[in-house]
Amino acid sequence: MDIPFTVIRGVRDGPTLCITAGVHGTEYAGIEAAIRLSKEVKPEDLKGMLTIVPVVNVPAFEERSYVCPIDGVNIQGSFPGKPDGTIAHLIAYGVFNEFVSKSNYYLDFHGGDIHESEVGFAAFFEVGDPRIDAQSEKMAKALGFKYVWRTSKEGPMPKGSTWRTGPENGIPSALVELSSGDKLLPEEVSAIFEGTLNVMRQLRMIEGEPRPTEGQKIVTQLSHLAVKHGGLFHAYVKPGDVVSDGEVLGEVTNLQGEVIEKIISPKKGVILVLIHNPVVDPGEKIIYVGGF
Repeated sequence: MDIPFTVIRGVRDGPTLCITAGVHGTEYAGIEAAIRLSKEVKPEDLKGMLTIVPVVNVPAFEERSYVCPIDGVNIQGSFPGKPDGTIAHLIAYGVFNEFVSKSNYYLDFHGGDIHESEVGFAAFFEVGDPRIDAQSEKMAKALGFKYVWRTSKEGPMPKGSTWRTGPENGIPSALVELSSGDKLLPEEVSAIFEGTLNVMRQLRMIEGEPRPTEGQKIVTQLSHLAVKHGGLFHAYVKPGDVVSDGEVLGEVTNLQGEVIEKIISPKKGVILVLIHNPVVDPGEKIIYVGGF
């Protein structure tokens, strides 16, 4: 299997930044932003080295699938991979060992799946090393989104996620989340592209002062709201809405039009991710609420 990549070596010494996208094959804004970076960043403007893997999960990209269609494995959760696993584990192993592990810093671009909508946010994982945690936080904030999710081993992010694996191996890392399901929107691509350039300014890889990051809000908790019943989901909120504890966020109706379930916010927070396809199955996660 061929996985595309670009290496841009600057004319001056500096750190190595690794960028990956397409770990989930349907998150298109990050994929296009990575391609744009590979075309527009020039060696003469760069200190250090930029390595870009625009589509990690090539089989999923080709099949319009979230996970690897060959083995059904979610690569986000499979890092750093293993050489004796199925194809998804092999992809994670190759990308981690050839690119991520050889970098000083790491960014992973994600977004909403085909049935999801999101407000743009960044995230970083704290491992307990002050130097790594501080740099991961700076990178996440430099991406420029209003919301930044901070998590740790006590949080919900499982072992094997890209932006957890990086810091656990001594590499400050941050995650980008921005993409409207099944769409390639220029404004979302530009937000990721410009945010990444700002990270590169913060790392002194390109000229210019990084933009200030005042006014950002740190999300410290993430609640995944799941439905108990299948049916049609009627959302009363949208990504980016700030909601109150106990607020009704939506309802599920059956095919007779009867309300069979109300979705209640468990806390004050912001809607980060929302399922916009109305057909839901029992146990499906439909809303992610970030608490402050």
